[in-house]
Amino acid sequence: MDQSLKNGDFVLVISVEERRKKTRKVIKLKSGNTYFTHLGSIPHDKIIGKLSGTLVSNDKGIKYTVFRATYNDYVMALKRKAQIIYPKDIAALLLWGDIYQGLHILEAGLGEGALSIAILRLLCGSGSLTTYEIREDFFEEGSKNIVNFFKEKPTNHNIILGDIYNGFNGVFDRIFLDLPEPWHVLKYMKSGLLDGGIVISYIPTVLQVKTYIDTMQELGYFADIEVFENIKRPWHVKGLSVRPETWMYNFSAFIVYARKRYIENTGGS
Repeated sequence: MDQSLKNGDFVLVISVEERRKKTRKVIKLKSGNTYFTHLGSIPHDKIIGKLSGTLVSNDKGIKYTVFRATYNDYVMALKRKAQIIYPKDIAALLLWGDIYQGLHILEAGLGEGALSIAILRLLCGSGSLTTYEIREDFFEEGSKNIVNFFKEKPTNHNIILGDIYNGFNGVFDRIFLDLPEPWHVLKYMKSGLLDGGIVISYIPTVLQVKTYIDTMQELGYFADIEVFENIKRPWHVKGLSVRPETWMYNFSAFIVYARKRYIENTGGS
């Protein structure tokens, strides 16, 4: 299998020289284009055909390492009209959501498409992802980012321009909500989420969390409810200097996990 970097691939270009401040830039390779920096330029054609991890020099002789861009590289480099869910939180969402091939998943909203891309990668073309987005500009921007990442529209992804607060069609194994008022969607899960299925919400304020949890408890068909936040603290390790960095990826939002109880049919309404 040809592992060389190709026209249309996203790559991460990292400066090498220790005496200069390191730079990191994600670019999309296009034959004939040039990557310009304040220290010189690199023609894309000098990168195309090379292997990931190759050293290349710009026109001033300054060296850069070029890697195939990872999901994390791509998402963090997106030009954002909407706030994304950061990779540190997406990792937790996918693990607590127990995502694997063949599942049928519902998501709302789309935003820049960061979570959608992560889910679709784990589905590997099987199962399905249905995404609701109420804003047309986010619908267009998120759809474009997903196609750019996969180089085509995933056939198992259906994006609906609409208001999920009015309900949704279908029955799903997993539901992810990144909405201002996610409690409005919970009532539809009585029939729209499989018994034993998982719902995860990404909620920015504690007052929203309180309303959301209160609604879950009132409805009575959710269990194993868990609320947590995810914090990442980088470390500096260079020679004898080993210490935490003076900054950290602090609070971004609450992650709320729950499972759907089996509802016994008693014949009532």
